[in-house]
Amino acid sequence: MKRIIQIILPVFLLSVISACGGDSGSDSVSAAAQPTTTVVDAAVDAGNFTTLVAALEATGLDEALADPDASYTVFAPTDAAFAMLGEETINALLADPDMLSAILLYHVVDGQVDAAAAVGAAGTTVATLNGASVGLSLSGDDLLVNTATVITTDIMTDNGIIHVIDAVLLPPAEMGEPTANIVDTAVAAGSFTTLVAALQATGLDSVLADESQSFTVFAPTDDAFALIGADTINALLADTDALSAVLLQHVISGAAVDSTTAYSLNGSMPATASGAEIKLMIDPYSDMLMFGAANIVMKDIYTTNGVIHVIDAVILADAELPAPAASIVDVAVSAGSFNTLAAALQATGLDTVLADLDGSFTVFAPTDAAFAKLPDGTVEALLNDTDALSSILLYHVVGGEVLSDAAIGVARSMENQVMTVNGSNAALSFVDSSLYVNGAMVSAANITAANGVIHVIDNVILPPMMNEPTGTIVDVALADENFSTLVAALSAANLVDVLADEGAMFTVFAPTNDAFAMIDPDVLDQLLGDTDALTAVLLQHVVADASLSSVDAYAANGKMVETASGAKIGVSVMADTGMLMFGGANIVMKDIYTTNGVIHVIDAVVTGDLELPEPRMSLVDVAVANGNFTTLVAALQATGLDAVLADLDSSYTVFAPTDEAFAKLPDGTVEALLADTDALSNILLYHVLAGSVDSTTAVSVATSMSNQVEAANMSNLALSSMDGMLYVNGAMVTAPDVMSDNGIIHVVDTVIVPPEMTDMMDKTIAEIVIADSNFSTLLAAVSAAGLADALNDESATFTVFAPTNDAFDALPAGTVEALLADIPALTDILELHVVNGAALSATDAYAANGMMVETLGGETVDIGIDMDSRMITVSGAKVIVTNIYAKNGVIHVIDAVITE
Repeated sequence: MKRIIQIILPVFLLSVISACGGDSGSDSVSAAAQPTTTVVDAAVDAGNFTTLVAALEATGLDEALADPDASYTVFAPTDAAFAMLGEETINALLADPDMLSAILLYHVVDGQVDAAAAVGAAGTTVATLNGASVGLSLSGDDLLVNTATVITTDIMTDNGIIHVIDAVLLPPAEMGEPTANIVDTAVAAGSFTTLVAALQATGLDSVLADESQSFTVFAPTDDAFALIGADTINALLADTDALSAVLLQHVISGAAVDSTTAYSLNGSMPATASGAEIKLMIDPYSDMLMFGAANIVMKDIYTTNGVIHVIDAVILADAELPAPAASIVDVAVSAGSFNTLAAALQATGLDTVLADLDGSFTVFAPTDAAFAKLPDGTVEALLNDTDALSSILLYHVVGGEVLSDAAIGVARSMENQVMTVNGSNAALSFVDSSLYVNGAMVSAANITAANGVIHVIDNVILPPMMNEPTGTIVDVALADENFSTLVAALSAANLVDVLADEGAMFTVFAPTNDAFAMIDPDVLDQLLGDTDALTAVLLQHVVADASLSSVDAYAANGKMVETASGAKIGVSVMADTGMLMFGGANIVMKDIYTTNGVIHVIDAVVTGDLELPEPRMSLVDVAVANGNFTTLVAALQATGLDAVLADLDSSYTVFAPTDEAFAKLPDGTVEALLADTDALSNILLYHVLAGSVDSTTAVSVATSMSNQVEAANMSNLALSSMDGMLYVNGAMVTAPDVMSDNGIIHVVDTVIVPPEMTDMMDKTIAEIVIADSNFSTLLAAVSAAGLADALNDESATFTVFAPTNDAFDALPAGTVEALLADIPALTDILELHVVNGAALSATDAYAANGMMVETLGGETVDIGIDMDSRMITVSGAKVIVTNIYAKNGVIHVIDAVITE
């Protein structure tokens, strides 16, 4: 009651002080009127009842509880208490005002019940405004309302009192109109077949079917009976007196004890129909209502002659089980599945100890299959080392007879370790309806003998070993090369000095280098560079102020352990192997003791609820993951440029051709390029810019006067924008801004080929035209118009869009002849094909996409990009060959004559 007194006393003293100081002012001075604070006002002001307030508002109960003329006691769940219900449940309740109102009113008592009165009412039930009652009880210093703990008392308001609780109270099921008695209800359920058979075997079925009587039955399920073992069940069915004694320990006669009444009886020992007193209690760890060692897993199944509560274990308690007149050793030998155990007992002489009928023992007996799980040669080595073997065997033995229900009771208690006959403790735990001793699961319980009981287990349990500490936790880690990554992490997080402090005590679950290696290398690098995140992860591997042995860890099986980070990490035992686990990681080496604690080695880094950084994705990673860039990736790998673009410390922009873009190249081109890595590198680098250039910036460049950018191969790329689309030379960007951690990908639909510098730069434009028979018509036209000398002038600079003979032939019949006969008209047309004063490369032409370029005669032509072929167009004529460089400019070959 110490804690409760500590809560109540300050409130009492405050009221006394207030009363004593009440007459300090003059009679002529009137006290100012104080505003009224209701229970709703107090809940709103507190800030940690937002869900409760929202629920009250959703049901309209906020107005009722704000009535200044009323008087209430509210058991108020915090936001954290509501959060345990889950968001889905909360939302469903908010959408169902009737059900929500029933739940909320179950938290309200009419009138004011302060902490002192509530403590005084412990052991009773109190009616709520919902019509149902709550059970008040004490658990140590804590006041419980049903199974919820009162964490703050006596928040006083002008219309009532608030007591803060750590869980939402759910009203009990309504009794309704039962139509069947206890036995018929059990039969109809289908999950009590063993119980029904036992009742029938003893004749107790007719007793519990008597509707003139009233009973409370704590009914074990079939799974619960299975835990005590088939041999025990069969022995009991053959001994109806013993079976009746067991069954009657599950019955309270003359009363229907509902769950609310059971809550109020927390800690009491009600007498059962057998005369045995069985403890009713609320488990302080799980908050579950228990009967003896059994959890009540379903409450308040009402019948016409009482109530059934379903339990998950059979209560054996004071009942004497039928036992053969044979020792534990005799029973084990006769079973036929303990040959290795029997041989080990004989080798050590312990067979005579366990055959003593004047003794009393509980043996957790490994089967032959359990011994077979040990590493090869282990059994043989132990048979030759009888001292070590004796220690191991005695670690499986507890003095006295401990039946399964008592073992389960210990397993569910806060002190769930038992002393074995070898002097070391073993841990009992009960998880998922299975009883464990350390890492071994009990597969068959309660095999009785004249001098004790055998519980069959599926693994050999080894006693804990304690080494002589030689240094601190840090010293041990530094001395073992398997912890070099852990040491580096501790150093990066500034935790070395903390874990080297011999004035403190720690338990460290230490990941090996291999454990850290399971984390993506880039994620690990990011983590090592983020001190706060790294510290949070590392502290999840540390339990402060405790040196928890492996037995302590086994004792925590199925529970959560609070770590130095504040996070709670689960401890478990792998059912088939018996491997002890921490947060899902296997504990591969236990109990390395140090001068300031203990280390347990684990095979994985435990992150709990923490989110590790995502692995950084390079440009290459993104391209590979996309799946549409297999040819590009193959090309990058062939040239070694994949390593360059995977460098996360650099930044690039890549105009990435898709597989379809590469497929547009002439047959055999890709294969030829893959065989010529210099040429391929030049092409690939022509798709790359240094730095990250997003589409917004690219469009800005494209629409500027300087719309060329230098690619990584040192050649210029032209950016242009037309009809809302971004172009790179002749390639259209189909998907911009595909982000990576070292740059940006803009997907393009065409492979961009860099301008090629030819070996013809020793000729003028005129000389190139004269030398190429494909330009014979153009040559005749230029000569007739008197432009040959101009195009041969090395001091001038021109860009010529040169139509081929085929282009001239495509003109209507007689057109060429007519033009040759009309020199002014011919000159006008030829001048449309010449830009004076500039040698415009294909890149320049791409840069001029959508623009008008002035020609030699002062007229303009449209520069564009053909949407299908992505060729440059000049007033509709396609440029079919680009960048034929001359001494005085450049020629681009076109497939049509420009006439206007």
